[in-house]
Amino acid sequence: MAIYHCSIRIIGRSKGRSAVAYAAYCSGTKLYDKEVRKTYNYTGQNSVVHSEINLPQNAPSEFYDREKLWNAVHEIETRSDAQLAREVEVALPREFIRQEQIDTVREYVMNNFVHKGMCADWGIHDKGDGNPYAHILLTLRGFKPNGEWASKSKTIYVLDENGEKIPVIDPETGEQKLRIRNGKGAEKLWQQKTISTSDWNDRSKVEEWRAAWARECNKRLDQQHQIDHRSYDRQEVDKASTIHEGHVARKMEREGQVSDRCEINREIRELNEQ
Repeated sequence: MAIYHCSIRIIGRSKGRSAVAYAAYCSGTKLYDKEVRKTYNYTGQNSVVHSEINLPQNAPSEFYDREKLWNAVHEIETRSDAQLAREVEVALPREFIRQEQIDTVREYVMNNFVHKGMCADWGIHDKGDGNPYAHILLTLRGFKPNGEWASKSKTIYVLDENGEKIPVIDPETGEQKLRIRNGKGAEKLWQQKTISTSDWNDRSKVEEWRAAWARECNKRLDQQHQIDHRSYDRQEVDKASTIHEGHVARKMEREGQVSDRCEINREIRELNEQ
């Protein structure tokens, strides 16, 4: 029966991760990372059965080349602790034939991410063990109309209840602070704050995207095999929930080893299907 799985995480430089490396793995290709001068080669990974890139409006067409796309991401994200990309990993219902898998992922990606301004680089993996899944790699910046990267955030003035700017007060004088700018004289200072230019990092988006994956799959599943993004507790269903496996456990399984956490989940699924 169909099993629901949709995990979402950030790939960041602070943990030594490379968006180029992830893109190479997700697509089963060989990509060169200019930042660390290293080539990541996953062409021998025969589990990748389909991969593609989808671009939003205003994105440069050259970003259909994933090596250019993800190296451009590394170039624009200059901070040592920068967030580089968002990865969404989803389990595909085993009831789907290959074209249904492709259509489901593509529609999910286009409706929830690309039409919102993100570049999406995704691949479907199928090792023939009855558990196909997809990796979706997403950019964290939008684009200006001229094709340049947009800012992740912007600074705005803090306004009072009347819509007026709030002055920065000098605690020593009780007067509004001033700064002297060369050639421009004194300038009054007003309270400011930094806000995100998109809602992509709002906590609510995770729930929204997880629910959207269930809806997209359910369009093609019969009533008996419908999936639900909610936990069993939230559904008030008397079934055991699987545990978080993590990338280390899944890597062990891909390499032919048996992970205790994956084995526990297999046992839970068998019990739930009884």
